[in-house]
Amino acid sequence: METFDRPPNEVWLPPLRSPARPAERDEPSVTYYDQPMIKPPHWKWYIPAYFWLGGIAGGAATIGAAARLFGGPVAKRDTVRHARYLSLALAIICPIFLILDLGRPERFFRMFRVVKVSSPLSIGTWILSAFGLASGALAVRQAVEDSVVIPRESGLGRLLRRLIPDAPLSALQGILGLGLGGYTGVLIAVTAIPLWAAGGIFLGPLFLATALASGAAALTLLSVAFGKRDPESERARGTVETVEAISAATQLALVGARDLTTPSRINQPLRVGFWGRVFRIGAVGGGMATPLTLRIVARLLGPRATKVISVIAAVLTLLGALAERFTIVEAGKVSSRDPLAYQDLTAGAPGEARPTAREQALHAPQASAHRPRIAASDTAFDSIR
Repeated sequence: METFDRPPNEVWLPPLRSPARPAERDEPSVTYYDQPMIKPPHWKWYIPAYFWLGGIAGGAATIGAAARLFGGPVAKRDTVRHARYLSLALAIICPIFLILDLGRPERFFRMFRVVKVSSPLSIGTWILSAFGLASGALAVRQAVEDSVVIPRESGLGRLLRRLIPDAPLSALQGILGLGLGGYTGVLIAVTAIPLWAAGGIFLGPLFLATALASGAAALTLLSVAFGKRDPESERARGTVETVEAISAATQLALVGARDLTTPSRINQPLRVGFWGRVFRIGAVGGGMATPLTLRIVARLLGPRATKVISVIAAVLTLLGALAERFTIVEAGKVSSRDPLAYQDLTAGAPGEARPTAREQALHAPQASAHRPRIAASDTAFDSIR
């Protein structure tokens, strides 16, 4: 019996058929008419924007907590203050983006009915909420320390400073900041999207490194704009810039490792096309390699050129982090529409090809018949034989 791998209209109306390549005539198609095997995510721009802002908040909070716990009493002043205010502002914006993408506010609040340890989405929701509460409490304490609205030595000010523990809450915020910066990479890595799943082991660390780099860049800009001009504050800003440079180097290493270990078909959306150019030029070139190079040049030129180069490098880091978040999300949508990429993902080992029709036919006689609750030896064919 002849088997057709073309739709009925193409079989009965050959003049309307588009000319096929020889390989398409000789072999049946390995896909179902090149139709996607999975549905792409329906995320709007709110989600990559949330990934970006949440990363900045988490990275800044982690750096601020480290400055509070391990920095000197003067050197930590501007870094801690800016980190606390920035974390609160972004912790307020992030849930709004999530609610806008979900469509209805009650969908967001329903996530708090359970705590599912095996679900990065559930854990991430709780991390974001706890991070917002800790950031709010620390921002209130910082406002009291700065005598904003409530004087520091007033009765209410002393009461708030006693009720809000500084060091323990800073440590908690730093830990939650690490979780907020990295859980989004883990979240998309556990999906069936080929581009995300194939390099999933690197996405969590990459998102965390980007969060630290972008958080450090935001703190650098705040320090240049609103920081004090004393030597200790300048030294503290230099420490933050060092964190940004180390994070950028880590980003480049993780991107290279992921690129080497991901099959070319799956990684194609990040190499070709519009989103591939944005990723290579905007995220990797402009947001990782260029800021790192500028930091090295600034150290060689001396303190006069440091401030200008620091601002340029910080802006490029923030824009590069934004480009990285958008390209990974949008390229993932492109990857989900490629049936061959999904076949490469589900074939077994990374890059391993699926068995051909001939290879499947060779293994077919070795397979035993299967019916529920009926052994192969009990079939009528075996009894006659």
